[in-house]
Amino acid sequence: MKFLSIFLFAIFSSLLLSGQTHNPQLGARAAAMSNAAVTNVDEWAIHHNQAALAYLEKPTAAISYQNRFLLNELSTKAVAFALPTENAGTFGVSVSQFGYTQYNETKAGIAYARQLGKRISAGVRLNYYHIGFQESYYGNTGVLTAEIGMLAKVTDDLTIGAHLYNPSYAKIADYNDERIPVILRIGGGYEFSEKLTTNIEVQKDLDNDANVKIGAEYKVVEMLYLRGGLSTNHFENSFGFGLNFGGFSIDLASSYHYILGYSPQASMHYAF
Repeated sequence: MKFLSIFLFAIFSSLLLSGQTHNPQLGARAAAMSNAAVTNVDEWAIHHNQAALAYLEKPTAAISYQNRFLLNELSTKAVAFALPTENAGTFGVSVSQFGYTQYNETKAGIAYARQLGKRISAGVRLNYYHIGFQESYYGNTGVLTAEIGMLAKVTDDLTIGAHLYNPSYAKIADYNDERIPVILRIGGGYEFSEKLTTNIEVQKDLDNDANVKIGAEYKVVEMLYLRGGLSTNHFENSFGFGLNFGGFSIDLASSYHYILGYSPQASMHYAF
């Protein structure tokens, strides 16, 4: 079991370089669009760009499950809740956990977003991030991180957004001066019609090349959405669909890495 833990930790370490576990990008709608989601207005904006929460109209609860590369040890589970108010902005809370019993990462946070005008909003989030090993000699550790987001509706069709994760460059361990990455995401979304929306986003952290992500969503009928996307670093295709039953929706998605394979994700939400 110890050998398996070390082997899987080596895999985790390679994934951590992209910041995907430190700052999980959740929700199957976003996953189907290659996580080009910094302008998406939905409950998973609590992870992608908290400023977008300011445009939610109803209290919403959601759950999500991702199985990275079809390995249970690389799964991420999450729950989220957003509560818009009439005059005080939108409040949100979420918890996500990556990994399994031998090694896991937990991120719990509270968020707040508010419209600063008819077409612009801002949001913040405070997190407690914890890394845990079952083997006691590896130790456990935790740290506080923050996030900041902005969203601007330039026109009725064009939206731009920006999100900064961990601006304080928080240290997770003294050994090798290990720190949680600072991640900047900037993107735009354009509604070509009532049926077709496209997103483009650039994600950059301090240690890796920029990742360009493109996604699209097409409303076939009122209850059915088709989605697709691609990202450049590392190159992945993504696809999925959503079913909307009034206040309840189900979203399914998967990305495909040409070496490591498929990463399916499912999420559900209910708007009260």
